[in-house]
Amino acid sequence: MSASDIARPLSRRVLLRAGATTAVLASTGCNSFLPSSGPRINGIVGPATERAGDPGPDSDPTLHYALLTLDPGVVAAAEPDGPGKLFSVGLQAHGAAEVRFGVGDILAITIFETQSGGLFIPADAGTRPGNFITLPQQQVGRTGLVTIPFAGTVPALGRTAGELERAIAGRLRQRALEPQVIVSLVERRSASVSVVGDVDQSLRFSLDPGGERLLGAIARAGGTRFAPHETLVTLQRGGVSESAIMAEIVDNPRLNLQLAPDDTIIVSRQQRYFLALGAVGQSASITQLNRRFPFEDRRLSLADAVARAGGLQDDRANPSAVFLFRFERRPALERMGIATARFQGEEVPTVYRADLLNPASMFLAQRFQMRHNDLIFVSNAPSTDLLKFLQVLLPIAQTGYFAAGMR
Repeated sequence: MSASDIARPLSRRVLLRAGATTAVLASTGCNSFLPSSGPRINGIVGPATERAGDPGPDSDPTLHYALLTLDPGVVAAAEPDGPGKLFSVGLQAHGAAEVRFGVGDILAITIFETQSGGLFIPADAGTRPGNFITLPQQQVGRTGLVTIPFAGTVPALGRTAGELERAIAGRLRQRALEPQVIVSLVERRSASVSVVGDVDQSLRFSLDPGGERLLGAIARAGGTRFAPHETLVTLQRGGVSESAIMAEIVDNPRLNLQLAPDDTIIVSRQQRYFLALGAVGQSASITQLNRRFPFEDRRLSLADAVARAGGLQDDRANPSAVFLFRFERRPALERMGIATARFQGEEVPTVYRADLLNPASMFLAQRFQMRHNDLIFVSNAPSTDLLKFLQVLLPIAQTGYFAAGMR
């Protein structure tokens, strides 16, 4: 009998033993044979007393989402929204606020008459030089009134200096000789702006009539403690809060807003991150444990993010299946030609696909901007599952082969 005749039934026995072993492992769930860091899914889901939640099948998921493949139109439509938060158009268009008198302001009021013998200037002009009188300084009280001799109480709250001057002169016109009034602001204690948070020194200051801008207020507080690309500036006005990244404010003058009375500026650190899952990173690395990566810059493209995550694994990744998951704003999707009526909420679950086998996608990935909490997922190549199966099967087959050879 030849060696080939002996090897043929031996190989059949090895395969039968490997198949039987594989069937046993499959039937037992491999719970005790293969190593594991804890119970498998059937060991957790099966014994559950109550269950809730159903994401739906792959063909019809409960949470509907939009899928777009990167092309020049998609990238161009996504760019205007920018990489981070921006102040609304309404805030950007708000001009310098006209600062008016408020509660707590201290005023000096001077009244002029054309000649002596009037209401405030004595008939004997030699007894006092000048044709005016300066009243004692007054503070605008909670009622918003100031008191003027022979004119009574005059509303000052919410008025400019010119408006208050004309109101006082009108009250005195019937008794004084062609009265003229000058109102001066001695100390402003209203129309305040507060700057708090991650600044060198929190402060509260009053707006000057010339106005103040956002960066000027932060400069008064000594500047921010962290780099501009990881500093979030929040402006509270009229019960509404809006935010922008400090780096965007520095780069775009329109975001350096004019402040209004009672504004509150909150400066806080917000490190922006993205997540990278799937076949990314170096497969041989023992230090690539954290899949959450900081931006570390004002802007970050999809190409930058993939590179920062370690690139695609050459032995696992499917370059045509690079996906980015995010909640996209409706206007952006509508610019891309997506009908958003069937989706609920202001933000729509969206998946962007980049086919990196296409050289044009390399350029598009450099222009597509990342956002905070974006998730990148790179799928495995189809051959990966086969290799995984063979890695389990081959040791079993070899064991069966050697066991059969011993007989």
